[in-house]
Amino acid sequence: MLTGNRSRIQYECNRQNGKRRVDNARITHERFFQEVCGDLLITGTGADSLTLVTDLLSQYADKRDLPTVVFSAHRRLFEALREQSRAGTMENVMLSWPGDRNYHPFYGMSQQQFLRFVSMTAEEMGCTGLDQLLLYTTAILSVVTASYPLSLPAVTRLLQHDDDFISQRALRMRLSEATADIIRANHQAGILLRIMCAKLEDLFAETYTKDSDTRYNLQSGAMGDLPLMAFYTAAADQRMLNRYLKEELYTTLKRVHKIRIVCDDITFTGEDDELLAALFDMKRRGEAELVLISTNVKENVFGRTLNFSNVVFYQHRDASVTEELSKDFWGTYAYAYPTAIAGKAPARFGLTLRTDLHWRAETDRQCLRVQASDLYERHGNIFRAEERVAVQLAGDSNVYLVPANVFLSPARNENDSLSMEFRNNSF
Repeated sequence: MLTGNRSRIQYECNRQNGKRRVDNARITHERFFQEVCGDLLITGTGADSLTLVTDLLSQYADKRDLPTVVFSAHRRLFEALREQSRAGTMENVMLSWPGDRNYHPFYGMSQQQFLRFVSMTAEEMGCTGLDQLLLYTTAILSVVTASYPLSLPAVTRLLQHDDDFISQRALRMRLSEATADIIRANHQAGILLRIMCAKLEDLFAETYTKDSDTRYNLQSGAMGDLPLMAFYTAAADQRMLNRYLKEELYTTLKRVHKIRIVCDDITFTGEDDELLAALFDMKRRGEAELVLISTNVKENVFGRTLNFSNVVFYQHRDASVTEELSKDFWGTYAYAYPTAIAGKAPARFGLTLRTDLHWRAETDRQCLRVQASDLYERHGNIFRAEERVAVQLAGDSNVYLVPANVFLSPARNENDSLSMEFRNNSF
């Protein structure tokens, strides 16, 4: 049986499949991070690599192009950053975590922000008498801000005194009689505010020392030209902490024009999580450069549209999740393949018993540009296909498949460039 025109058709199929734009490459994560500009997404099983995350943060600290805020609940990351800071390999880094409770809650925020936070928290707690609570809180904030910048420790220190003492102090500070009357006349609201402040102190138990005036938070750090600020995000009430961090970020953006926010597999409480919505809103408006790191980003952000210009894509524990995310990122292409069509061979001497095969290219299949089989380790009788990671840089329409062990290996030569290491071996 003859092959007919198969070679020519196979060549044409290969040419058409080149529009898949998926190439082999050999590049380390350090080289890749040096080339990253803009938003970055890291997802899959390799996203929990401590080396990967610390080296990324080291790159950002060295760049010093934007104030970088890191949200993480991984203590080992803070321990690694502390060791690098002590060793002098990462300078001017501020870590707020159980190992250094240096954070100053609500420092520099406005009275309106504090009141809004109190109002939403009271509603969630099912408190009654909200109007009286807000009146009392406004009066207390007036007394606090007459002498000090607004902050949680400044409020809690004042509330350690009874209402008669506070009202007398308000008069000595020449505040209005109305302010003093509100403080004296709303005893129940005062009890409730004290309960809420104690709850807030518990909320910051991992990052804040009670009654301390460090005057450090994300705002002051960003204005003080700190290149990297990390905040430990584990909390008993995650929804409340995320709400606060949203307010803190918005206030920080009033002080600086743009920030970088790195979210290291942090917990969002649902589709309506206020911090989650704020992060994507800031990204959309160009106010923040967002870096999401998650072992399963689609699950982590509750199905939000993931439009990131730089991507590091590892395999996921479930191959169906890998392919679902791959389709979201890079879509599909029309796969061309040869199809045989039987036909008679040319007659010779007036007789033929042979059948020749003629071929044509078919493109009726839609295939993923990056499939799960491209990333997962496979064992065969003769060869083994190693695990790979798919990467893409902003401005490059190609996706590159890099052996996972190569990607996580140290940089080989500081003079190597990314373009030199990418190999144009199209599939």
